[in-house]
Amino acid sequence: MAVFHVKKTSLGEDQTSLVFKGKIVEGPISKGMTIEIPVTQEAVVKMKIYDVVQFDKQKDEDKKVGLVVDFYNLPDDMEVIMDLNIADEDLNIVNE
Repeated sequence: MAVFHVKKTSLGEDQTSLVFKGKIVEGPISKGMTIEIPVTQEAVVKMKIYDVVQFDKQKDEDKKVGLVVDFYNLPDDMEVIMDLNIADEDLNIVNE
């Protein structure tokens, strides 16, 4: 299991994806792995990582990596996750 520290969550350029900007805390993270997004104390939503991007021009070291999650055809799910406003939080990444 890997750990990713999310500094900020933003809407992707295509308006159908979310980008979790942050840094890798532990382990390797790659496209196709699963990000576990806590919705409540007990509930976790699992989403596949569509892409891993590097923000080379980003001056803040804590926002150099972006995990892209595609919500195409899932606008309600994306709205729920956006409303969580995930920031300054560690998320688990698993290989499922």
